[in-house]
Amino acid sequence: MGKVLDDSFLAAVKSNRLTYIGIPSLNDFPELVHGFTTRFGGVSQGDFSTLNLNFNRPDPAENVRENYKIIGEKLGVSVHDMVLSHQVHCKNVLPVNRSHAGMGIVRDRSYNDIDGLATDQAGLMLVTLYADCVPVYFYDPVNRVIAVAHSGWKGTLLNIAAETLRVLKDFYCCNPVNIHAAFGPHIGACCFDVDIDVADLFTSTFEWAGDYISKAPGDKRIIDLEGIITKNLVISGVPEENISGCRICTKCHRDIFFSHRGSGGKCGTGAAFLMIRG
Repeated sequence: MGKVLDDSFLAAVKSNRLTYIGIPSLNDFPELVHGFTTRFGGVSQGDFSTLNLNFNRPDPAENVRENYKIIGEKLGVSVHDMVLSHQVHCKNVLPVNRSHAGMGIVRDRSYNDIDGLATDQAGLMLVTLYADCVPVYFYDPVNRVIAVAHSGWKGTLLNIAAETLRVLKDFYCCNPVNIHAAFGPHIGACCFDVDIDVADLFTSTFEWAGDYISKAPGDKRIIDLEGIITKNLVISGVPEENISGCRICTKCHRDIFFSHRGSGGKCGTGAAFLMIRG
C-alpha cells in the first residue's frame, strides 16, 4: 500500500486530475479491474464538481450518467455492464448476476436497501458510493468471486463486513481463508470524531472496540473504523496477512476525494468499483 499512502503520489493524482486510483494490493490479481474515483474529470458543476456519481444529489441526472460513461470509457467498461448499490447504511448484501446489469445507472433497480454487492460473473462491474464511509473490497481467487461493501459507522456497527463474508460463503461456497480484503480511501481516525453515545454503541456491541476508540477534545471520541472492520474480518476467518489497509483520509484530502464532513455535506459522491475481467 506504500505508493497510495505517499504524499507525492497523491500530489500527482491531483496535478494530473486522475479520475480514479487503483487499489495496490489488488494489483496482484491481473484478472481484476478495480479502483476508487476522485472528484476529477467529470461534467458536474458547483458543489458536485466534477465527477459526482450519486443520482440522489441535486445534480442533473444527465450529468451523473455522463460521469459514469466517462469512468466506463477510462476502464473500457460499458455502463450497461455496471450494477449500482442502493445504500441506506444497512448490512444487506446482494448477490448479482447478468440480469442486474445496468441497474441503478441506465435502468431501474429490482432491489432496494442494498449496501453491498457480490458476484461470480465476469464482466459485471460492482459499484458502491462514498463520501467518507469505508469501502471494503473482497476477492476470492480460488472461486473467482468478488464483493464490495459500503461500511459507514452504522454499517460497521452492524458488521456488514462479516455479513459480506457470510454471503460469499452461503451463495458461492467461499472459504474466508482464501479471501483477500482491501480498503479504499475513507475518513480516518485523524478526523472521525463522534459523540460519546455513538462510541458507547461500539463498546456495547464489540467488547474489544475500546482498543480502537480514543478521547478527543471536549466530549468527543475518535473511532478508527478501519481498525474495527479489520478486527471483525479476522474474527470471521480472513487471515490478517490477506487484509490490506488504506490510511488515506478523504476529509484530509477533500481536494482530491469527496468528503461529506469536509464539505459540510455539500459535495458529490465518489465510487468504489470492482470487476472480474470478462
